[in-house]
Amino acid sequence: MLIPTIHFNGNCDEAISFYKDALGAEVVVINYAKDAPPDSDMDELPPNFVMYSEVIIGGTKLSLTDGAETPLPFGHFSYMLNYDTAEEVTSTFNKLAVGGKVEMPLEETFWASLYGSVADRFGVNWQVMIIQS
Repeated sequence: MLIPTIHFNGNCDEAISFYKDALGAEVVVINYAKDAPPDSDMDELPPNFVMYSEVIIGGTKLSLTDGAETPLPFGHFSYMLNYDTAEEVTSTFNKLAVGGKVEMPLEETFWASLYGSVADRFGVNWQVMIIQS
């Protein structure tokens, strides 16, 4: 099973809360540094440092972690969210755009009846759309 992983720089717990609200993410598991065994050499990490987590967004499992020593660039990939209604697309897009950057505003395109692209406040790129049948 391939599970995409998003690396955060110390604010993964905040990102999980954000995605729960913005995308209805279902949290499967969160393992914090504070939960590590005493002999694991994790005591120098902040207690809420997310070692590993899994969430389900739109039926897809993602892993989120604070586990990168240096931030990874989020370029060259994005996550696509397909919805059935304009209301769902608009609501999700607007939530993701708070504190983020709109790359392409919501509009009709030749491939989608409504499409928009946004980088959220964590720098993660999202495409939100209704696929035309």
